[in-house]
Amino acid sequence: MTDFATALRRWSRLGIGLLVFALVATGCDAFTDDDLGDANPQTPTIAEYVAEVSAFSSLEGAVQEAGLAGTLENDGPFTVFAPTDDAFSPAIDPSLNRKVITEVVQHHVVDGEVTSGQLSDGQTVTPLAGDDLTIGVDEGVTVNRASVTNADAEASNGIVHVIDNLLVDAVDRATLTPRFTIFAQLVREADLAGALRGPGANDGRTIFAPTNESLLDAYDGDDSGEIESDEIPSDADEILQYHVLDSVFLAADVPESETDVPTLEGSDVTVVRSGDAVTINPNDEDASVTIPDVEVDNGVIHGIDAVLLP
Repeated sequence: MTDFATALRRWSRLGIGLLVFALVATGCDAFTDDDLGDANPQTPTIAEYVAEVSAFSSLEGAVQEAGLAGTLENDGPFTVFAPTDDAFSPAIDPSLNRKVITEVVQHHVVDGEVTSGQLSDGQTVTPLAGDDLTIGVDEGVTVNRASVTNADAEASNGIVHVIDNLLVDAVDRATLTPRFTIFAQLVREADLAGALRGPGANDGRTIFAPTNESLLDAYDGDDSGEIESDEIPSDADEILQYHVLDSVFLAADVPESETDVPTLEGSDVTVVRSGDAVTINPNDEDASVTIPDVEVDNGVIHGIDAVLLP
């Protein structure tokens, strides 16, 4: 049970693609006059760098929606931890909340140039959004729960480090993920955002987030396609806390025998895995994990297809 409840180990992901590898490994040398016109082609700005690398298309869209392209073009110097498109799975929609996407992008940008050689284990750096990022250098460089897969790409206004995961907390991730927006709405209305943003007692939380479809099926009594205030159950705070564990585990860490795990609400949920399939409360709601392992700064989200009831 201890290994299950505290499984925090991360593995670097492969497969960024030859184009990204070439651009990041060689830095500005990968750019040509044809690529960037007359704007100092041998040393692109961070904004140009993000626009040129095809695997940064999701990041570029987030930067544009946040209105920060000009900042990354003209100001600096900055250090940017740049997530690839794979890090945005499941996809976010930056237009869902401009304030939140602005804060998320700023959470990836540090004022000043910091190369990988200047980073030390346990060091913290402060991004533009405020909350510190924690650096690890034990087995490769990590920032919060993300791994740096390629480091030290030079730009004319700073440094870019490629990472394999978004630097975002659970509430902001749910707010920007189209299939979790109703869950995020209920969290805010139940005044639980602070609890779900926190690291918890065991270095993070596991959140079973019902998808929009499952929440509408449970609470959209008039079939309007949304949950109105009078449709939110009076015990919504307890129900939501029943979906949160004060420990972090990925889907592969779930035992193959039924195991009870305490929730923030106080009672237990039962989890079990069969191959890659994870089920919660198999004898009651029989909820299945349909969107596994959405890793966030303070833990992991698993999308599920039913609402759990304490």
